[in-house]
Amino acid sequence: MIDMQNKFRDIFLGKKIDKKYKIRKAVPADARGIINCMQSVMNEKIYLVSEYYLLTERGERERLKDTEDLTLVCEISYDIVGVLTIQRGMYKKNRHTANLGIAVKSNYRNNKIGTNMIKEALIWCRDQGILKVNLEVFSVNVNAIKMYRKLGFQYEGVRKNQFMINGKYVDDVLMTFFTNILL
Repeated sequence: MIDMQNKFRDIFLGKKIDKKYKIRKAVPADARGIINCMQSVMNEKIYLVSEYYLLTERGERERLKDTEDLTLVCEISYDIVGVLTIQRGMYKKNRHTANLGIAVKSNYRNNKIGTNMIKEALIWCRDQGILKVNLEVFSVNVNAIKMYRKLGFQYEGVRKNQFMINGKYVDDVLMTFFTNILL
């Protein structure tokens, strides 16, 4: 198991290292920061289905207490700039699966934050006996799809015209990763 609590990484916002970031397991005290990060991405109205965060701060704190699921945060100078969730299948027949969701604030994208968060999460999934990790991504989010493919996610299907974004139909791309390929 990787010790996420003590792993710092450099973030390059220009030509030099500007800040250090840390990926760690979220705790209930992170609730407000998680909500702010998620809402920031939702406000863009092009990456996530929902346009406002449904949980209250209290509800988010309660959700974070669930030991069956995983929430990772990326923190820079005590500001949460990335959130990743793994929600395990809740039935006996799908306990070997999980759904992955991720959001990174716009100013911090293209710095390997999402990639590193997903790598940490996939290792956690493997260690928890989760064999298949699924995600959904809008077909217009080509940067995310490229990242998922580089990480080893496979296409599993497409739901045509599933969403309407800015007056245009957008497909829902279904992708999956099998954790048994991790050493």
